[in-house]
Amino acid sequence: MLTFVDISLKSVLQKAVCLICLGLSCWHPGFSQDGPQDFRESLYLQTDRDLYVVGEQVWMKVYKLDAHGNNPDNFSKVVYIELLNQAGYPVNQLKLHVPDKSGSSGLTLSDTLSSGNYLLRAYTSWMRNYPESDFSFRTISVINPFRDMKRIGVRSSIPVDEGTDTCRTVQTDKGLLLEVTSDSSTYGTRERVKVNIQATDSSGNPVEADLSVSISRSCLYNDHRANIQDLVHSPGNEEHGVPAHHMPELEGVVLSGTMLKSNNDEPLANEDLMLSIVGKAARCQVYRTTDKGKFYFNLDDSGVQEIVIQPADSAVSDYYVELEPDFHNAYDHPLPGPFYLDTTRLQALNQGIINMQIENIYKPYRQGYTAGTPDAPEMAFYGEPEYHIQVSDYILLKNIREVIKEIVPKVSVRVKDGISSLWVDNGVDDLYFDDQPLLLIDGVPFDDVDQVLNISITELERIEVINLRYFLDGHMFEGIVHFVTKEGKMAGLEFHHAIFRQAYAAFSEESFFRSPVYSSDSEKNSPLADFRNSLYWNPDLFTREDGKTSFEFYTSDETGDYTVIVEGISPDGKSGFIYKKLHVQ
Repeated sequence: MLTFVDISLKSVLQKAVCLICLGLSCWHPGFSQDGPQDFRESLYLQTDRDLYVVGEQVWMKVYKLDAHGNNPDNFSKVVYIELLNQAGYPVNQLKLHVPDKSGSSGLTLSDTLSSGNYLLRAYTSWMRNYPESDFSFRTISVINPFRDMKRIGVRSSIPVDEGTDTCRTVQTDKGLLLEVTSDSSTYGTRERVKVNIQATDSSGNPVEADLSVSISRSCLYNDHRANIQDLVHSPGNEEHGVPAHHMPELEGVVLSGTMLKSNNDEPLANEDLMLSIVGKAARCQVYRTTDKGKFYFNLDDSGVQEIVIQPADSAVSDYYVELEPDFHNAYDHPLPGPFYLDTTRLQALNQGIINMQIENIYKPYRQGYTAGTPDAPEMAFYGEPEYHIQVSDYILLKNIREVIKEIVPKVSVRVKDGISSLWVDNGVDDLYFDDQPLLLIDGVPFDDVDQVLNISITELERIEVINLRYFLDGHMFEGIVHFVTKEGKMAGLEFHHAIFRQAYAAFSEESFFRSPVYSSDSEKNSPLADFRNSLYWNPDLFTREDGKTSFEFYTSDETGDYTVIVEGISPDGKSGFIYKKLHVQ
C-alpha cells in the first residue's frame, strides 16, 4: 500500500522522467535544451537472409551507434522500421522497443505482396532531424508464387564452387576478427550442430562483442551480401546543429500533437491535458500544453491501445486534437531497384517455395511453438489500492448503488438536484474530503456518476478505492474511485463533452525465433515434417571476456548447402563479419 508520502514522491519522479523523455535534459554529449543540437545517431539493420517467400518471417537485428565514432550507443529507445515497395509506399511498419544498445524483432510477409525488391529502412525520432541519408537501409527480395510472376526479370550468374567447408572473414582496420568452427562440415538430417566462435582484435587479443547469427539455405543469400562494415558510415560534414523538431525518445514512444480550438483553429495554450488508456489498469498522465498548444506524452505499452485525450478541466470544450505522424512520410532517397531471378538458382528457389508451404502447415503442431505465457497484469498508476472489491466475491446485489452502500468501504453516493456524486472518507478522522474524488471507468477519467451507477451489475468486475489525497503531475485528487468492467471497454458510456478517442499502436509486439530440438529418439523420429528454410537465428549472442561463445542447433529434413553468417560489434566500435558453409546430406 502506498502512503501519502510514497504517492507524492512517485508523482515527482514520474514528472522528472517525463522531462527527460522530452529531451529537456543535457546529460548526453552534444545534446542541450537550448538552440540547435549536434548529436548524431546511426543504426545498422541486419536481416537473417536476403530472399524470402511470402508467408515467411523476416528476422531483423538493429544496432544503435554514435554516428561520429560508430561506437554502440543507447540514446533513443525506440527504432522505427518500415518495409517500402518499389513506389516508396510502406507495406509494413514496426515500432521497435530497444532499451539496450541493440534489439531485434520480426515481421511476417503478407501474401498480398507482389514479387520484387523491397527496401527496409530504420531510423529513430531524433534521426528525423537530419538528412534521410543518415537512416539505415537494406534491400530484400520477395517471391510471391501465388500471383503473376511474368514481369520478373531473369539473369544468369556463374556458379562458384567454394567447397563444403568454406569459411571467409573480412579483415579490415576496424579490428574485429571472427573465427567460426563447427564439429563437422557435413551433417545428416535432424542432427545436432555445435558451433564455436572466437572474437579477437587485430593483435589477437580476445574481444567481448555483441553478435548475431543466421543460418539459412545458401540460395537465399545474395552473393555480395552487404554486411556491417559496408553499411555503417559516418555522417557528412554538414553544419553543426539542427533545430530539434523531433524529440528524442529516451524511454518510450513520445505521442505528440496539438490541441486546437474548434471555433477559430487557434492553439489551446497552457491547458492541462490528461491522457488515459482504455483498459482494466488505470494508466493516466497529465501534461500542460505549450504556448502553441503542443503536448507530449510518453507511452511504454505494446500492441494497439485505445487512448483518450481530454482536458483535465471537464468545463473546457469545443476543441480538437491533431496528432503528429509516428513514421517519417518523406522518401528522399533511392528506392529498391528491379528484381531479377537467378536462373542458376531456380530449382533451389522452387524447393524453398515448397518448403515454406510445408513449414507453415506443420510448425503450429511442433512442441515449443506455443503462444507463450500470459503477460503479468498491468499495474495502475496509483499502485495497489487501499481497497479492492471483487464483485464476484459477494452475493449478487440489485445495482451498483447497492454495491457501494453495502460493500464498498469509505465511499458514499450523494444526490443533489437529481445529480449523483461520489464522496470519499479521508481515512484519517472519518471525515469526507471537501471535493469529489477522481472517478475512473476502465482507466479513463469520467465525470458523469449517474451513467456509471447505471452500468449493469453483471458487467462490473471490481471497484478500487484510494482514500488518500493523490498527487499526479501537479494535480491533487481527494481520493480515487476506479470502476473496472469485465470487458474493460467502458461499457458503452457516453461523454457529455468532447474528447479525443482512437486506437493507437505503441510498441510492436515482440516476436521470437523458435526451432525444433531433436535431442531424443522420439523427437528425431517424429512424423511431423521439418522443411525450414532458416535453421537458426540468434540476435543476442555475446562473446565473454575470453572472446569465446558457442551455440547449438539442429538440421531439418531438407538436404543441401547452408550458410552460417556471424557479424557484430564490440563496445569500442570494432566490427566484423564472417560466413561459413555447411552441408546436410
